[in-house]
Amino acid sequence: MKYDLLIFDLDGTLLDFAKAEKRAFYLTLKENGVEKDLANLHNIYQRINHKYWISFEKGEISAQKLRSARFADFFAATDLPLVAEQVSGQYLGFLAEGSYLLPGAEKLIRAIKGKADMVLATNGLADVQYPRIAKSGLSDCFSDIFISEELGFPKPDIRYFEAMFEKLPYFENGLIIGDNLASDILGGSNAGIDSCWFNPHKKEKTLPISPTYEISELSQLWDILGK
Repeated sequence: MKYDLLIFDLDGTLLDFAKAEKRAFYLTLKENGVEKDLANLHNIYQRINHKYWISFEKGEISAQKLRSARFADFFAATDLPLVAEQVSGQYLGFLAEGSYLLPGAEKLIRAIKGKADMVLATNGLADVQYPRIAKSGLSDCFSDIFISEELGFPKPDIRYFEAMFEKLPYFENGLIIGDNLASDILGGSNAGIDSCWFNPHKKEKTLPISPTYEISELSQLWDILGK
């Protein structure tokens, strides 16, 4: 194959995070007695959560702070009389249950297994990601899992990739595959490896970043790998 190391992002690339996240949010609020206007509340939470993840990827806040601070801001914005730390734990518990493979993910990963070394690289939280990876049924296909919370740095920080490469065997050609321009594709550029932007919704580029490749379906990765 053209690459001997394939670095796969998890959420939005192999797993449907949007589906898992929405389910977790709704279940959490319902468990705390909130039954009305859930769609609007979810939109408000998503805007706040997105800002926190951007700050996290820039290294401005820690994963530990992100866990509850986003809910504290959310409750302040909506006047919900709930405790951020308690709700955060409930939410993450529900989120850890949500492991939904995106179309074509299982077929692709199973077909690549044995032909190239594959690892997972995610900015998600460790106690959420490990159960979801295990439930995906694909954990046996990856030689290692690299979670930013454990490495101490998030993608796209070059130190994330340096810490990852220290734990990997020697490789000649690496490719990172992910759906996020700001973390996956910029991270690949920072690390000096090729990148493949998985863009199923055909979004316009919002950053001056040029991925090596762009695909809208996971099956198109075969044309890049040289099956």
